[in-house]
Amino acid sequence: MIVLGPFKRNNIADVLCQRWELENWEDITADRMPEFEVRKSIVRGMVLFKDSSVVLNPLGRLQLGKWRVDIEGKRKLLTLTFSDTTTKQYVLEDLASRQLTLSLPDVSDFYLSFFASGQLHQNMCNDPFHPVNNQWRIKPLEKEPDSAIYNRLKNCLLFFALYYRDHIKRNAETIAFQELPEIFTWYNRGIGLPDKDKLSDSWLECFYNKEQALKGYSILRKLIVDYEYNWPSGAPAWTYATHSVLEQMYHKIDDIKK
Repeated sequence: MIVLGPFKRNNIADVLCQRWELENWEDITADRMPEFEVRKSIVRGMVLFKDSSVVLNPLGRLQLGKWRVDIEGKRKLLTLTFSDTTTKQYVLEDLASRQLTLSLPDVSDFYLSFFASGQLHQNMCNDPFHPVNNQWRIKPLEKEPDSAIYNRLKNCLLFFALYYRDHIKRNAETIAFQELPEIFTWYNRGIGLPDKDKLSDSWLECFYNKEQALKGYSILRKLIVDYEYNWPSGAPAWTYATHSVLEQMYHKIDDIKK
């Protein structure tokens, strides 16, 4: 991990490219929000990367796109462009290693304050929210062959392995899964699955249809029930052992595919 200090940098991407969460969401009440079209510009979280990719709402219904910063007079404009060609644009008011303030180009006295940990991965592809690690969360436009379903599941296992690793590297005291697609049940030294008839809608939405989501569920069930894994002993916390087993599952799924 790279830890950003408080000093200024010449390259704006060195500070901008990290995970940002809106910190004044509770202050943005309905009576203070501008009209509807402006409300759509309010984002609760985003992750920017040095390859110009951006992930909006990383913990929920994410959007993948590209970002750029342009100079317009005395203003720095942050523009986010998404795969459906929609855009969001902000004025970059202030930027520090752990604080980002944005405003909307045509709205006065309305600011969005974001906070970050000031930590980022030296290799951006180790960040669980990099677009390459989230393709499994993008609903396909057509029915997929079995090989694509296996790849979707493998990408899912990689995401959760990186998600645990990310929390370990950040020395996070807790790990939360709210709003992420729900498929695994997490235990201390155990990983489970819900009953087949209790699958979350968030899991079904990762596949073309319910039939293909159930096929993915069956493969994961086989992966958990039919194989044994080495749960490391003496780990500092349960998250270390779970991370190790997720990596083992990530490699083991290739055996099922054969």
